[in-house]
Amino acid sequence: MVAGWIIFGLFVVLIIAAVIDTHRRRRVLEAAMPAGASRATRRRIRRGQRAKDRAARARYTAENPYLHGSGGDAGGLM
Repeated sequence: MVAGWIIFGLFVVLIIAAVIDTHRRRRVLEAAMPAGASRATRRRIRRGQRAKDRAARARYTAENPYLHGSGGDAGGLM
């Protein structure tokens, strides 16, 4: 019972940390926008940044397939 509450508490803390980090990143991203930029310009900049993030995640997944369940032989255990 105690272990369950500890795990639940850690899960809640991780969710709160993720929400705070996302909010902080969004503020930093919006602060980096040029002053007086139109809505279309801001959307274009954000779209470009999201594309860079997706490319970085895809590159990381491709470079480390053993961490993402595709490829590798699990160290010979299978």
